[in-house]
Amino acid sequence: MIKSNVKTLKPIPAKDLPEFARIAMRAQHRASRKLRAEHKRLGMPLIGWKNGKVIEIAP
Repeated sequence: MIKSNVKTLKPIPAKDLPEFARIAMRAQHRASRKLRAEHKRLGMPLIGWKNGKVIEIAP
């Protein structure tokens, strides 16, 4: 068996990020919440990744 050379990266804590990165992260979270709410309202599934496969997540 061949050993993998891939190392997993650990996320940087929010308190250690620069201000512009924290603002961008909050904006991304807000956009994600709005997208999930809109898909739920319209009854549409979300599309995502799980175990290397594309999946539909029911609303």
